[in-house]
Amino acid sequence: MHIKDLKEHDDHHLHLTGLRKVLNELLFDTRTLAGRITNWSMLALIMIVVIGSMVNTVEAYNAQWGEQIHEFERWVLYAFALEYVLRVYSARNRKHYILSFNGVVDLITVLPLFVVGDSFVLVRLLRLARVIRVAISFPVVRSLFASLRGSLKLLMGVLGTIGLISVMVGNMIYILEPETYSNAFEGTWWSLVTMSTVGYGDFVPQTAVGKMLAASLIMSGICMFAMVTAVISVKVGRMINHSAKCSSCKHGIAPDYLFCPHCATAQEGAQPEVFEEDDA
Repeated sequence: MHIKDLKEHDDHHLHLTGLRKVLNELLFDTRTLAGRITNWSMLALIMIVVIGSMVNTVEAYNAQWGEQIHEFERWVLYAFALEYVLRVYSARNRKHYILSFNGVVDLITVLPLFVVGDSFVLVRLLRLARVIRVAISFPVVRSLFASLRGSLKLLMGVLGTIGLISVMVGNMIYILEPETYSNAFEGTWWSLVTMSTVGYGDFVPQTAVGKMLAASLIMSGICMFAMVTAVISVKVGRMINHSAKCSSCKHGIAPDYLFCPHCATAQEGAQPEVFEEDDA
């Protein structure tokens, strides 16, 4: 390869590197004005599409604007597909981004392009992924999920226990009152609703034993769901009270602390703790 060709190859490589840097800042870095404008614009577009899809479920509006809404959604899908390709191209770690939660949601949002027919339930479910995309784009939501990550096993354990109790008691109430509950699934539904203390009233036990079983479910449900609430409350409270970092020891502290409780350093301005994406 000649020196001129090598120079052109290097210039081309530098040009691609510069392009990736610019795209990375636009698509991932919300600390810059350009990044915020890009991401907020995409979020606004997603919300418009979601609202449009909801409007399209009204028969009167569907008859009048159904075709226009579908055409708009199609072009927006093309825009989402282009955005996904650019995100993959500009990500620091492409494999990590593709396999990350955000990358999977971004991919799911463009899957309707490959599914023919609007009547498919799959297409309508995939549209809901756009709402998830909006939710995870807010820093406070990402911070909330990050704070709950350490308690995921405990939460899954409590929810799993609730599910097991619902199935067990649902089968019991079906055996006790087959005239009220036509199958065990209806009994399980009644059990779950009773444990949550919602009480829709679609199924009501008629026998004394069934009512005693319902009372025990209500009491156990209050305790079980209180555990879930307590775990979430503790984690959220910890996130709020440790939303800044000490300027000296970098421990998490409350933003209104004048002195760090760990190293006693005076805090002129606590550094906000930022939950950054690793796939940018």
